[in-house]
Amino acid sequence: MANDFNTLKDAPGVVARAAAKMLHDELQFCKSIAKAEKSDYDGKNGYSAGDTIYISKPARFVPQTTFDITSSKQDIKEEKVPLTLDIISTVGVDITSLQFATEIQMKQTINRVVKPAVEAIAQDVESRMIEKATDAVFNTVGTPGLTVFDPDTVLSAREKMSKYLCPKDNNRFLLFDSTAGRSAVNARKGLFQSSSEIAKQYKMGYVGTADGFNWLENELLNTHTNGNDVSFEVSTTVSTEGQATLVVEGLTTTTGTVKKGTTFTIDTVYAVHPITKKQYNFLQPFTVTADATADGSGIATLSISPAIYTSASGGLQNVSAFPADGDTCNVLTGSASTGYTQNLAFHKNAFRMVSVPLEMPKNAEFAVQQTYQGVTVAIIRDFDVNTRSFVTRIDYLGGLAADRPEWACRLSS
Repeated sequence: MANDFNTLKDAPGVVARAAAKMLHDELQFCKSIAKAEKSDYDGKNGYSAGDTIYISKPARFVPQTTFDITSSKQDIKEEKVPLTLDIISTVGVDITSLQFATEIQMKQTINRVVKPAVEAIAQDVESRMIEKATDAVFNTVGTPGLTVFDPDTVLSAREKMSKYLCPKDNNRFLLFDSTAGRSAVNARKGLFQSSSEIAKQYKMGYVGTADGFNWLENELLNTHTNGNDVSFEVSTTVSTEGQATLVVEGLTTTTGTVKKGTTFTIDTVYAVHPITKKQYNFLQPFTVTADATADGSGIATLSISPAIYTSASGGLQNVSAFPADGDTCNVLTGSASTGYTQNLAFHKNAFRMVSVPLEMPKNAEFAVQQTYQGVTVAIIRDFDVNTRSFVTRIDYLGGLAADRPEWACRLSS
């Protein structure tokens, strides 16, 4: 590290910049998704846990088939997506001294204290960002419990995303664990040839780019565990455009649970083309956005995504018809009370994350924060009169929103 500080007062800023860069470099999934625009959250000196910012989604329109638009002018319905700052990661270190008098001492501090602390924060942040993103995705392919990652399984995820007009560019990614990677390489062994990319599969277990995705191996994937009920049906016919709840029945009385992140389809409720609104030949999937428990009659109200829009809502339409009383719900995430790894295919713009500046004290020995390529880290050091020790803490605050969850797909295994 170059000695680019002139006084001890400059040193904390150097350490904070190093920490922010380390955190950015340690992240994988978070680097492969979009960042919220600074205009969405700029203007405040600092944020606190639980604050919410709002990011805009582009308006959607339905093209007309005539030049006369007298009676077909469309309202601009720009949707706002809330992004809650609920991903907090902090490491506190109780030490008697931190010396920054020389470049050597700074290197020692960064390598012995800052680096391992930032690595721990990176693992924590990455895991929780992945969990939040996965729970928001309703498209699901694969057979829960089977570790088959052949080309057809992966291509089915690609197909699902394409049906929702996901851009067909180089920003499609596939997040998978080593178990899925083993299956993927084995399934492609018949493709062996002398090309360097294919050869890497056999020498290093490497996949790289295949089946329309950039593959990213990650052992922090979310495991979804179903509730004790995976069999239920619609109890109350939906009749309100934009409704994001569904009343279901047939659950175990009092104790039946449907867990957040459970995906399902509803008989007779089909997906539609995002622009033409023509009905597809597959049912629209939904994901449960909050845990639900049955009442004494086996009935529960599920919070779901996406919100339900029919043809009456114009450009927002996403289903062929409202769910009706008695329609069967088909759970896609496996058996009751069982956990399954959720590998994740996604486009960069399916999700947006943010890392924001924190509220900072004014009278600490030092309190600095730095941002590196959208990742902000705060470092505070002060004297604890209770223990007569110097306490140093490294803090991160951020959040994630799935503003285009239809541009992603789970691959259950």
